[in-house]
Amino acid sequence: MIVIDCSYALAMVMPDEQRPPGIGQVAQTRMLVPSIWPYEVANAFRSAVRRGRIGAQEMLAIVARIEALQIEPSGTFDATVRQRYIAALSHDLTAYDAAYIDLAAQRRCALATLDERLAQAARNVGLDVVL
Repeated sequence: MIVIDCSYALAMVMPDEQRPPGIGQVAQTRMLVPSIWPYEVANAFRSAVRRGRIGAQEMLAIVARIEALQIEPSGTFDATVRQRYIAALSHDLTAYDAAYIDLAAQRRCALATLDERLAQAARNVGLDVVL
């Protein structure tokens, strides 16, 4: 069993990253991550697309590759990398911020925020915003 962080996971799947020396051993081991991991990875993927490092369609294939690694969450894990990545794109926000909108929408409740960009994105999907 091994805990991997976002940077290691990215190096495992991103085409322009140098592969870590231990990748073979790690890939054959049970890999664990904390619950924040899908947010970090989805945000890194979104940033890579925004910066032109990789195309959006190619990124969807990379999302599938990272999900195929069968990385296991340790603790609460409420969404997949794909869900967080698509939410970030849909709302034009970081994956972290998009998670607030998704939760409010799922629970059918208002979103309290002082971040105007996040508030506007929430309003755009029909959420009530408390400033």
